[in-house]
Amino acid sequence: MWVKLTSLIIPALLWLFTETSKQNIRLMYAKSVESKQTAQNLLSILEKQDQDAFVLGYRGATKMVMAKHVFNPFAKLNYFNAGKKMLNAAISKDHNNVELIFLRYATQVSAPSILGYNAHIEADKKQILKGLSNDQIDDQLAKTIISFMKQQKLTPQEVQQLTNIAQ
Repeated sequence: MWVKLTSLIIPALLWLFTETSKQNIRLMYAKSVESKQTAQNLLSILEKQDQDAFVLGYRGATKMVMAKHVFNPFAKLNYFNAGKKMLNAAISKDHNNVELIFLRYATQVSAPSILGYNAHIEADKKQILKGLSNDQIDDQLAKTIISFMKQQKLTPQEVQQLTNIAQ
């Protein structure tokens, strides 16, 4: 009997300790921008998860963040390109996911222009604003996106749209 019980409990506990909530992934990602260790830990966690669009997108975005934390220019480029490929694949899997589009937008506006990673900035911005208007995402994520977007170059109409959404 103990063997049966143990064989049920141990996998459940392992699942609990390896399953990371979306909110925790978001928090770790935000911290990974400043912490190489957090970025490495997040990548390790994400590699063990089912590779749905959300996980693949955050894996890609985190790999691009890792480019910031390494010194070797070839390693920087390898991390960035691998991450870009993953993030774009995630968006292809779930092309209406405002969160993934926001990750790409935030990366594009933050990436050095020499990388040429800026082709989707305007389209992504429009899709993000549309998604925020349609209440497609939870409140905490919406606040994060709105806060970031307000710091970007926006038209007066876009600023007004964000102001209306925030209310």
